[in-house]
Amino acid sequence: MDSSRRINLTIVVLWVIISFVGLIDSGYLSAVHFLGEVPTCTIASGCDKVALSPYATIGPIPVSLLGTLFYLAMLVIGVAWIDSRNNRLLKHLIWLTIPAFFFSIWLIYVMFFEIEAICEYCLLSAASTTVLMGLSVWFARSR
Repeated sequence: MDSSRRINLTIVVLWVIISFVGLIDSGYLSAVHFLGEVPTCTIASGCDKVALSPYATIGPIPVSLLGTLFYLAMLVIGVAWIDSRNNRLLKHLIWLTIPAFFFSIWLIYVMFFEIEAICEYCLLSAASTTVLMGLSVWFARSR
């Protein structure tokens, strides 16, 4: 295996790990929403305020479900690349991650300045999206 393939494998494995973390995080928030409960904060103290805000849903759809679908897609693409080594799978990731990144920035703004509460799960999701966006830029530039 040449060095560029080894680097790509390492980066894509990191991609899969970050996607999995995001999937678990947003999946938890989605499950809690559909169960009619409020997420329990262990570090911050504003998860309930954020989860019950009007910004937590778009119509009947929880924002966390959109994140769950995003992270699931990122995970599937990463695992598919590891299985096939088909670089076309990674080619368009930047077009998925950049809008997700900007949506995360907006949600962080809303959390801090509109709701005025901090949700640790939301911060973890924003961090995961930021890392995935950075990695997708790296994929795009490494061509």
